[in-house]
Amino acid sequence: MVGMMATADQTAPHSDQAWQKSAGQAVRDRNWQQLLVIAQHWTQAQPCVIEAWQTLSRAHFEQSRFAEAIHAYQHVLTLAPDEPAHLVSAARIAIAAQRYRQARDFLDQAQAVQPDSPVLLYTFGRLYHLTGELELAEACFRQVIAAHPGFATAYVELGALCEGRLSDTEIDAIQQLFDNPAVHPEHRVMLGFTLGDALDRRNQCEAAFAAWEQGNEINRKISAQEGMFYQPELIESELALLPDIFDNLMPASATRPCHQSQPCPVFVLGMPRSGTTLVESILASHTDVHGAGELPTLYDIHETVMNVARQQGIAAARELVRDQAGAWRTRYLAALPSASGKTHIVDKQPLNFRCIGLIRLLFPDSPIIYTRRNPLDVGFSIYRHKFAKDWPCAHQLTDIGHYYRHHTRIVEMWQARHATSMHVVDHAALVSDPQQCIRDLLDAARLDFQPACLAPHKTRRAVATFSAVQVQRPISGSFAGRSQKYLRQLVPLHEALGSS
Repeated sequence: MVGMMATADQTAPHSDQAWQKSAGQAVRDRNWQQLLVIAQHWTQAQPCVIEAWQTLSRAHFEQSRFAEAIHAYQHVLTLAPDEPAHLVSAARIAIAAQRYRQARDFLDQAQAVQPDSPVLLYTFGRLYHLTGELELAEACFRQVIAAHPGFATAYVELGALCEGRLSDTEIDAIQQLFDNPAVHPEHRVMLGFTLGDALDRRNQCEAAFAAWEQGNEINRKISAQEGMFYQPELIESELALLPDIFDNLMPASATRPCHQSQPCPVFVLGMPRSGTTLVESILASHTDVHGAGELPTLYDIHETVMNVARQQGIAAARELVRDQAGAWRTRYLAALPSASGKTHIVDKQPLNFRCIGLIRLLFPDSPIIYTRRNPLDVGFSIYRHKFAKDWPCAHQLTDIGHYYRHHTRIVEMWQARHATSMHVVDHAALVSDPQQCIRDLLDAARLDFQPACLAPHKTRRAVATFSAVQVQRPISGSFAGRSQKYLRQLVPLHEALGSS
């Protein structure tokens, strides 16, 4: 691979074919870091070649660096400003970055040129789905399917919108696409989860679980191809490192309160599918609160600390934290989305349960809200959804159970150290007695009570998680205990959870 890139870079810097060959091999290998290096050289050698900038954008996109992906794609739009396909691609990147207004602008421009494009219509549907315009979203996806019955991801989106309530014809079409090896593997993964949910709605439990199982197996192979494996030993090592890194470490530069013009961060964390989106929606229904979704900055900082601790030792990690705490605090605040007029901003990144020590160090006065739900329901819900690449534990029941136990131990450790500054929201209690739980939640977040918080489904806001449809409904316990129909299939999960 390095030799191929050297050939393109040094011996044939003006040859599109040489660069395309190198980039194509990196894509086939799913080696996105190598693709990034190739694309950076390619754009330097041929700055007026559209495909070079598209490749650079994709390399960033596949590594979830969406801001960088958008920046690279701006060069594509500069070189070909009125091409509808490029505008739609830019919109899809903006959607992934949760820049919904920018995405709508791109789509409006594309629609003015090519209004009947199925990809345009599909992307509008994606945007409507995430911004809570669910009827418009469903209409878009049904139009796409009517015109193009083989449009796999349109069925996936329709299934999510309808929460599995699909017709016989739609289920048959999904089954055929899912069974077709010519369909892109990542699309087959999504189709498997969609098929499972549709069959579950019809109480066809054996067939539903088989579809989820097959979808997870394809997803596991994709992750393995990219070098992403679940590593229990690495996960367990973190518990031993964290106390020694953060205990008795409080640099003065990190204890300054937020400037009056900056909203106070509120951290909502826990396992995925434990109710973090619902809690964020309740808080974001308050007039003083902006719900920012799952922000990556704090977790990225945490990973930097852990890598130093593993490679250079605890002392080096502690020194890094002491030196960088002030800069990290500034970096986090600078990366927050605009929240004009709001006094609080919610970061609901579930993985931040690993970062509680860092949160208390950088933002000692910020509320921490921990969401807790029945472990079997959480694990089963994870297994039924296609998770991003940074969740390699999500593909197998035993790995999900192991990770949940690890999560529990970490949270219990931090609770022992910061018991008074962590508020626990129990999902079962929230859905059975929402009024009292929501009042307690607002008190913990240091917010006055507002009736709108009791009906978060009435608050129009963008939600970019699997719960995007659920939070448009009134608070209820309709999904509680869903795992009970699958107790036989979930034995490996139950055993892995142990006493969690």
